[in-house]
Amino acid sequence: MNSRIGTSELIELLIAFVVLTVAFSFMFAGVRIFNPSFDNLTAEIFFIAAVGVGSGFLLHELAHKFTAMRYGYYAEFKTSPNGLLLTIGSALFGFLFAAPGAVYISRPMYESYGSGTEIAGNPNDDQYWDNLASRRGDDKDLKISIAGPVTNVLLAALFFVLIKIGILSGLILTAAAYGIIINLILAAFNMIPFGPLDGAKVFRSSPMIWALAGLPMILLGLVAIFAPGLLLMFL
Repeated sequence: MNSRIGTSELIELLIAFVVLTVAFSFMFAGVRIFNPSFDNLTAEIFFIAAVGVGSGFLLHELAHKFTAMRYGYYAEFKTSPNGLLLTIGSALFGFLFAAPGAVYISRPMYESYGSGTEIAGNPNDDQYWDNLASRRGDDKDLKISIAGPVTNVLLAALFFVLIKIGILSGLILTAAAYGIIINLILAAFNMIPFGPLDGAKVFRSSPMIWALAGLPMILLGLVAIFAPGLLLMFL
């Protein structure tokens, strides 16, 4: 299975990265639809947002992609035009619905059925993952779905450790602190058990795993959104 990222997919990832960076920058700088002031929108704000988004979003999506490909599925990130607009629009209204795109997972080249017969799959069947993920009890589906949010939590923990051991300073230190917040928000958002989000797929595969992993992620995300100072107190 070819694990490379193609040129078109790289462009799609870059577009989503830029849109999310702008959206988080608007949030941090207080740019709102009813108060369109860009006075606080500085290069430093963009850098801080880019570090968090670059680590959180890109590695989240790549975790889905490479976990799926490990199990033999075709996986490719694609942007959603409506999702891109919703991401920017929601930020301007003071909340963030981060949905610029997703990794589309389609059936493998060959799939085995109960009789032992293998048939060729259609690598362009983007609806395959939606049907696949509706099944319960499939360990592969669960791992593919939860890989992204777990990556965000691990990144938040990494930023925390780097700050605590004292090797960061200045703008990098600030970016790392916001990296914790951004990654916790992304993990929480994606673990909501609704619609096409990762949390819905995890819940369908194993409600217990969702309760053990998803609920703590969502609670930490709520703290990161509404009381980030509580998190920063431990730094």
